[in-house]
Amino acid sequence: MLEFEGVFAHLFDWEPRMTARRRYVALDTETTGLNPEEHELIEVSAIAFDLEGILGECNSLVRPDRHPSYQIERLTGIRAADLETAPRFSAIAAELRDFLGDSPVVGHSVNFDIAFLDRAGVHATGPVFDTFELAQLLLPGLADYSLRGVAERLAVDFPLRHRARADADAARSVFLALRGRLGSLPGSMLWEMERYAAAADWSLAALLGELLTETPVREGDAGLTADLLAPPDEMAKALSPGAVRRPVAAAETQALLDDAGRLTQYIAGFEQRPEQDAMAAAVATAFTDSRHLVVEAGTGIGKSLAYLLPAALHARRNQERVVISTDTIGLQEQLTGKDLPVVESLLADSEEGPLRVAALKGRRNYLCLQRWTAARHQPPPTKEDAMLHARLLVWLQTTQTGDRAELNLHNSYDLAWSRLAAENTACLQTACPFVKQGTCFLYRARRRAEAAHVLVVNHALLLSDLATGGHVLPPYSHLVIDEAHNLEDEATARFAFRASEGDIADFLDRVGRRGSDRAGIVGTLGEAMRGTAAILAPGSYLAGLGSALATAASRVRGHLGDPFRLLAAVLRDGGQDGDGGDRLLITRAVRVQPIWSDVEIAAENLGASLSDLTSLLDDLRSLLEAGDQGLVHQDALAAEVADLWQAGAAFDQGLRGALTTEDPSLICWLERSRSTGEVGVATAPLAVADLLREQLFAAKESVVLTSATLSTEGRFDFLRERIGLDDADELLLGSPFDFPRSTLITLPTDLPEPNDPDFVAETGALLIDACRASQGRALVLFTSYGSLNAIYRVIKPQLESEGILVLGHGADGSPRQLLSALRENQRTVILGTASFWEGVDIAGEALSLLAIVRLPFAVPTDPVHQARSALYDEPFDEYALPQAVLRFRQGFGRLIRTKTDLGVLLVLDRRVRSRRYGDAFLRSIPHCTLQELPSREVGGAIEAWLA
Repeated sequence: MLEFEGVFAHLFDWEPRMTARRRYVALDTETTGLNPEEHELIEVSAIAFDLEGILGECNSLVRPDRHPSYQIERLTGIRAADLETAPRFSAIAAELRDFLGDSPVVGHSVNFDIAFLDRAGVHATGPVFDTFELAQLLLPGLADYSLRGVAERLAVDFPLRHRARADADAARSVFLALRGRLGSLPGSMLWEMERYAAAADWSLAALLGELLTETPVREGDAGLTADLLAPPDEMAKALSPGAVRRPVAAAETQALLDDAGRLTQYIAGFEQRPEQDAMAAAVATAFTDSRHLVVEAGTGIGKSLAYLLPAALHARRNQERVVISTDTIGLQEQLTGKDLPVVESLLADSEEGPLRVAALKGRRNYLCLQRWTAARHQPPPTKEDAMLHARLLVWLQTTQTGDRAELNLHNSYDLAWSRLAAENTACLQTACPFVKQGTCFLYRARRRAEAAHVLVVNHALLLSDLATGGHVLPPYSHLVIDEAHNLEDEATARFAFRASEGDIADFLDRVGRRGSDRAGIVGTLGEAMRGTAAILAPGSYLAGLGSALATAASRVRGHLGDPFRLLAAVLRDGGQDGDGGDRLLITRAVRVQPIWSDVEIAAENLGASLSDLTSLLDDLRSLLEAGDQGLVHQDALAAEVADLWQAGAAFDQGLRGALTTEDPSLICWLERSRSTGEVGVATAPLAVADLLREQLFAAKESVVLTSATLSTEGRFDFLRERIGLDDADELLLGSPFDFPRSTLITLPTDLPEPNDPDFVAETGALLIDACRASQGRALVLFTSYGSLNAIYRVIKPQLESEGILVLGHGADGSPRQLLSALRENQRTVILGTASFWEGVDIAGEALSLLAIVRLPFAVPTDPVHQARSALYDEPFDEYALPQAVLRFRQGFGRLIRTKTDLGVLLVLDRRVRSRRYGDAFLRSIPHCTLQELPSREVGGAIEAWLA
């Protein structure tokens, strides 16, 4: 605990030194919450400093009107008793205001602190230098941009955190280190950054201007884009399969697994597992015999190594490509960063040469150097664009991939990135100078993929390759689909369509905003033609295309509102309320209503005008790709037009398919966003089985599907039917863990059913006892935010009064933040929904209690679920129940992650015993110790088991 003498502790007399050197003030506050309108300051620290040292300090606790919550006390270490004798903020405001003066204010995400001071009547009048923004600029690819993460990266001592004085001092040291890095950049680069910052009113402009007074510089760009790029790595040649295939024997994979124990630098405490050996042998056989294989591999088997070893052996020996597809980014990063290096080490002594590995993502993940070059000569439209442009100047000096993931961009940059991303693959066939030079990031990613023995992709890219007839991935015959339990959902999403009035309006703005001849592609075309022969040529078709596009876009806007206004009326009269907003499945009964004929007429009018606009975009695309038209940045312009043409065609086709025709193979529905209130129209395929059967399983020699949860009650029938997998070998491998000794399942016998009015109160009371018994260390899974928030309100006050932190998904942060909090402080309970049911991997005591509040049945009003259920004679037993069982198994898998884990599964939905179908859930998970007991005894049972 920091100690303070009086209201302020002044270490130095700072006034006389202000004029001698540049003075900054590092600022930090601690508060009772995140909203300045609702929460209060409890601590303030301001440290005056210059480039040589600290000049003076102002530090004080602040007495709020209300005591801080347990969560804040836990985070800061500031207790309510510490604040009882502290001054009110009004007593220190004048001195703090004088201390700040007009000096630049420095801090980490410092606008948060400034907002609280503003609310309290103290305003920072000097420039604001945010070390969070500076770190993003100068430390590209840092995984953690928190003050702690940045301080660790810069070797800044930061032993005490979440106290105002310690945080302010750390921000001071971080700022000085980052200022030094910024000042070491070439002056021309600083000048270009300053131009971006000034155009977007970004406060960094003042710091850049300050540094430019210290650095000789000529005005101009930082250089040609090609001059900014890191020297590209040498590219390997594309694979060339041999005429005769050489098989991989199961004994070979076994020998390598026997040798894996020596790789202690990669696999700590590696153990031989018979299940892993069996899976590796089965995968090798499937590749050799050109068979499809479905493998359920329980937690702890080590399935990644079991399929990667035979895949790598087969690929390298035969110079053939094996594609590995995952659903989540986390697994993709695990494979490329952890598991494949193990495989490479195991194969290092072979005479067959090195194993080549690559990862490939969708084109929007890669920076387009054409578009970036064109954008450098334009003023950035927003602060986010300016910040991104400046970050790219630094990042391009080091990146080999141009992959957005390296920048760790927040989603607030999505729009800015989209203006620079490789949106269109047609540029690979054009005369783009970066493709010619071999520096285009998308081109190089494709080249690496063509040379790779093992290519790691995600399900979305895999399915995009199917949709385009194999034009996304290089040719392959062998495929492993990990996390295959999500394949149907991903295929549904890939072939789905969604559009609202706002989506189409945004598209039209990209063509050209209303009343502006300088915005969108219309404005870009005009700028590109200015002063060229093209615009002067009499009767030039190119010269008239800009005005024709503007007119066509205006015509689309004139028809845009009508169909969506009518659809809002249809939804209002027939919609059903669900978690995602109001929704209505468009059935035959909806289409025969009188209003629907008006919808069709309005949709036809919109479609006709949209089709005309798309045709003009196609004409312009063809003209730009046909040859040199003498335009500035013609290649970048062609890529942008091609992307707009594709987007317009997708809107046209999607709206017609949903509103003007009745396609029995499509599910069509209306939905209203609860965040924006906009009505949108959506479609999805009624079934993906035929598509996957014909385009995937029939087209590939061998497809291996694996996951920890593919079967229902020991059979793969449900999965095979849903994805069209008719002919495949099967292998069902249980977990090597001793579940009867590690896991207790508790079933309260006296709780009401979930729809009972007393369910929330009684379940909340039971959860308080259970989490008290487990001392936190708990994850509570929900199927809806409504239920989560209701339980959150019941249990949070009581548990936090006992020193157990309660964090709710959405209310208290992102999944990553909540899981990090649980790892750091085990006396924590997380309430989670959606993504928490899978992908959460917390080994050891940090997660000892898993509670499932409600059996995870799909929302009955979900349009896709409604439509697909109608295909079955017994929709509940044949569709809804198997889906819920698989989801239940996914949730159960969060609990026991290693052989030494000990845990309790608490099922709070009594239907698991009271309904005939309940046993299906319990039979689907490993055999564990089971106790059915009254609620009052649950806490004692949990405490005894974990003890």
